[in-house]
Amino acid sequence: MRIVDFGDTLVEIFRNARKEQLKNRMQYGELYHTNYYKEVKEKNRVYYEYYCLDRTEEVPADYKEISFVCLRPDGCLELPTTLGTVCRKVAKTLEGFEGFHFHQLRHTYTSNLLANGAAPKDVQELLGHSDVSTTMNVYAHSTRDAKRKSVRLLDKVVGND
Repeated sequence: MRIVDFGDTLVEIFRNARKEQLKNRMQYGELYHTNYYKEVKEKNRVYYEYYCLDRTEEVPADYKEISFVCLRPDGCLELPTTLGTVCRKVAKTLEGFEGFHFHQLRHTYTSNLLANGAAPKDVQELLGHSDVSTTMNVYAHSTRDAKRKSVRLLDKVVGND
């Protein structure tokens, strides 16, 4: 478990998503789904099963309700596989996006944070990496602008700034 920090823009997106969910709940009525999980202990491991029930279905006693941010209009969890499908469609349809997949956005996120002055250690923790070298060697990519700024540092050293 970890704390994930985010800015005001994302807070506003979350607020709007919540308003939309409440609106959809009213629209769908008893057909709006509620999400649940159940803890399952099997041999020496524990895992969680996910269930999505509409309001007409009886909820078993061992189900615990869980809230999600990314919901379909009917209240069911929007599964990660949907994002994969959308990314494959983008990769096939849009020029310049060949081979695009959702995970690449982590690379973009990392590079943008670093290019705008974020400390590598902070970025490492935001991504949940155990080692800063993973962040810097795998996820961080230099931008053309960053390279130009680095080259200009030498001008400052020799007094031609």
